[in-house]
Amino acid sequence: MRSKTAGTVRIISGRWRSRRIEVPPSERTRPMGDRVKAAVFDALGSYYGTPGGLPPIVVADVFAGGGTLGLEAISRGARGAVFVENDGRALGVLRRNLAKLRVGAGGAVEPLDAWSGLSEIFLQYRCALVFLDPPYRDAQDGSAEGKVVRLLDELAPFAHATESPVLVLHHPRHVSFDLAGLSRWSVHAVRRYGSTGITFLEGRHPAASADQGVEDTP
Repeated sequence: MRSKTAGTVRIISGRWRSRRIEVPPSERTRPMGDRVKAAVFDALGSYYGTPGGLPPIVVADVFAGGGTLGLEAISRGARGAVFVENDGRALGVLRRNLAKLRVGAGGAVEPLDAWSGLSEIFLQYRCALVFLDPPYRDAQDGSAEGKVVRLLDELAPFAHATESPVLVLHHPRHVSFDLAGLSRWSVHAVRRYGSTGITFLEGRHPAASADQGVEDTP
């Protein structure tokens, strides 16, 4: 069982490099560790052609907790982030982090149930990059009937209407997702680090192919 007291993590790179922010106490999630987070942002920097950083896009941090992924993205050059979280304790931590870093208008908080209505939110904020870090128990089900795949299906309007959207999905290493029935998302890459898996998804283009590459890191 996880501690019921808040902890801290550091921002790895960018304008807030080495600043420490809070993470909420939780028994539902397994926060992304520094090693994995650094690898994810390195991969995104390579994808966008902005090594070590991000272009001035708006990102979404879904199941945000204390907002570590969205804040790392802003630190590395993202124009802003929308944080989707509805747990009361996590929202308190998130708002303290935003105030501590003086994020201001660059950080919008949407206290919503992340399992529905996200397409509208993403389109409203014109998000180009989405971090999806669902509760651990839900991320273990990769079936077509599981909550994660059904959520991806609900995001089809966003994938269709947004130019080149990217979604970063955090999940246990052993899980793969059944996306055969989805028409709007394709797998760009899968990366595995220890017990953690990261699936990078793109809005599907007519000539896109699935599963571009799988990389395992012990």
